[in-house]
Amino acid sequence: MKSNRRQFIKISTLGTGGLALGLSSMNLNGINAAYAANKNEAVSDEDLTPYPTYCEVCFWKCAAWTYVDKKGEIRKIIGNKEDPHCNGRLCPRGTGGIGMYHDEDRLKNPLIRETKEDGTQYYRDASWEEALDLIADKMGKIKKEHGPECVALFSHGTGGKLMGHLLKAYGSSNISAPSFAQCRGPREVAFTATFGEDVQSPERTDIRDTKCLVLIGSHIGENMHNGQIQEMSDAIDNGATI
Repeated sequence: MKSNRRQFIKISTLGTGGLALGLSSMNLNGINAAYAANKNEAVSDEDLTPYPTYCEVCFWKCAAWTYVDKKGEIRKIIGNKEDPHCNGRLCPRGTGGIGMYHDEDRLKNPLIRETKEDGTQYYRDASWEEALDLIADKMGKIKKEHGPECVALFSHGTGGKLMGHLLKAYGSSNISAPSFAQCRGPREVAFTATFGEDVQSPERTDIRDTKCLVLIGSHIGENMHNGQIQEMSDAIDNGATI
């Protein structure tokens, strides 16, 4: 689903404040017909079953609760009050998980690329067994002909760690994170060399109690790192100078 910033914020507001969904005033492309048919249906918390989850959109990994109705549809997502990263409040990207879940372009099963007789390429649905067998066969062939070290992995996020285990079992140690050089790498190396310990993320900051906050090459509101935004908001309320 292609969406601009305004549409993304609209999607994000679907679960804000723990309210049941009501989409009558929105025209959101990509939400399937089955879900749209229930958009005006009033639902109380008593009719919903909560399931613990966490947000994977950024590295803050805020803990949350997903509320599902009796039909198996997700009706709202709210933050987990026991999580110190979000304090029970998700950012617009977190609550926007409902829109992403119902996106018609969301991949729900493996796809295999095929080529027609006229040279046109397309993707067809495949079972997990077929897809994994195909990958295993091709990786086995590459390893036999060129050795395991010819394969490298650039991974990112929690899912990338699983691929790292796979590549090590395959016999290759060529594993790197593309975000390291352009994002946190120089900072972590500098902190380790200077203080003997890196920073990691979420950063252990005390923005809430600061009196003066100077942002260099950073925009906390734009970065949308949940805990930092909440702390900065509290700092402003306490009279801090930005």
